[in-house]
Parts: sequence; structure tokens; C-alpha cells
Amino acid sequence: MLITGVTGFVGSELAGWLLDEGVPFRTGSRHPLETKEMLDSHLADSVYFDFEKDSTYEKTFSGVKRWFLTRPSNIGDVEPIVNAMKAAKECGVERLVFLSVLGAERMGFLPHRRIEKAIMELGFNYTILRASHLMQDFLKYQILPMKEDHEINAPAGFAKISFVDSRDVAEIAYLALRNSLTAKDVYKVTGKQALTMKEAAQLFSEELNTVITYSNPTKHQFLEYCYHRGYSSSLAKQLANIYTSAKNGFFKTTSLDTEKLLQRQPRGMQEFIQNYKPIFLDN
Repeated sequence: MLITGVTGFVGSELAGWLLDEGVPFRTGSRHPLETKEMLDSHLADSVYFDFEKDSTYEKTFSGVKRWFLTRPSNIGDVEPIVNAMKAAKECGVERLVFLSVLGAERMGFLPHRRIEKAIMELGFNYTILRASHLMQDFLKYQILPMKEDHEINAPAGFAKISFVDSRDVAEIAYLALRNSLTAKDVYKVTGKQALTMKEAAQLFSEELNTVITYSNPTKHQFLEYCYHRGYSSSLAKQLANIYTSAKNGFFKTTSLDTEKLLQRQPRGMQEFIQNYKPIFLDN
């Protein structure tokens, strides 16, 4: 079993599931020593892997039957990812679980959609998880404006977003890798309710006992903010596009898939804030 993207919110939670269940697995990353130190377990084999270096493919995929794939944010072109998938197929990888995004089927310009099509064309036994906006992105991209300016800074307008907790996404990925799910399926992985960013700010205010507002900047204002923060141009544009997609309603759908797969209700925004409250309040 292979995880690429193990340092991400979903990948790290998935690794935790495998470790808790005593399942041996391999991780492929450009920083294997750091990954090995992070996981700190004899069950995890960490190897050097780079989508853009085909010399790393054989060692990464050799002996692997199942692969959890996330698209690296630093790679804009899907060609290296498709090349890696072709190599994986030749090495004997049979099952591929791909973390995609909600609405990918309607956004042909997204690299996620092009990856989805390649997975299907290559003949993998696959599960595609089209996940809505992750709640944990508040920890990564909104925690500074929330702490310093007491605001959520995102050009998402006032559209509803079916925020989903990465812990729920990881649990579904675990079930898919363990073959608890039917092959060649696509699921919409969402939270149980859709909220606007303004409504999310209100929940943060209530749970953190401090006023958090929603600034609703324009896309241009948001890009300027990102550059001021030192974000790379590619990351800034990627975030702006994600929030703009939300503004255009691509993340408003709520689906019963998550509840059916987990056999329980997915976590809500209030529970997420309560669970991570010490991080949001830490100065």
C-alpha cells in the first residue's frame, strides 16, 4: 500500500488509520527522512519519490498493489502525474484511490478532472473521492488573518460551501484502500450542511469567544494579500481559483455519500472548531 501526499491533512490522517490498524505501508515523497521521522513506525517504509523524476518510479511502485494519490500543489502540469500512473500500472498497482474535488466533472479545466480521466483510461480498479472544501484549510490558510486581523479573508462571496473534515475524508480513503468499497466508483464527499463564509465566521466567533468577521475581498485584493504574505504566484492563483469556484457555487452540494460510507453523520463545522480550538487560540 502506498501513500503520496502523506504530509497533507488527508494523507497524514490516512497514515494514522493504517498505523492504528497495524497495516504496513509505503510513503513516497521528496523528503523521505522527514516523513520517516514524522511517522516514527516500523510499519511505514519511506522512500524518495518525485513525480517529475521517472528514475524514482520503480522503487516507489515495486510490490505495491494499492495507491492513495493526491495531486501535488506544486505541479501544475498533469503529464508527470499521468506518467507516474502509467509506471505504477506497469509495476503491478491494481487499485488507485484519488482525492479529487467536488464538481470536478463540471470543471474540465481543472487538473483533477484530467487526472480522473487518465485513471479511468488506464484501467485501474479505482475510487475517486470528490471532496468539498476541507475544514482544515482554515488551519493552513486562514489562521493568520483570523489571529492578526480577526477576519476570514477569502474571495468566496456569499455562496454556500459544504465544508468537510479531512478526518472523515481519510476514513473513507482507508475503507477504499482496504477494499471495503466497490471498485470503479466516484463519491461526493461533503459535510452534513453547507455554510457561507460569513456563517462560518459567526461560528468561529461563538466558539472562540472573539469577534471574527468575513472580509469578502475581490480576487485581485486576495492575490495582493497572498503576495504580501509571501505566497508563491502559483499557490496564490490556486487558492484564488478555489475560492472563486466556491463563489460560483461549485462547492454548495451536500451529499449523503459521506454518511452512507461512514455509517454515521460526518463531522460539522462546530465540532471541527471545538476540536482545534487550542490551535486557533494559541498566540
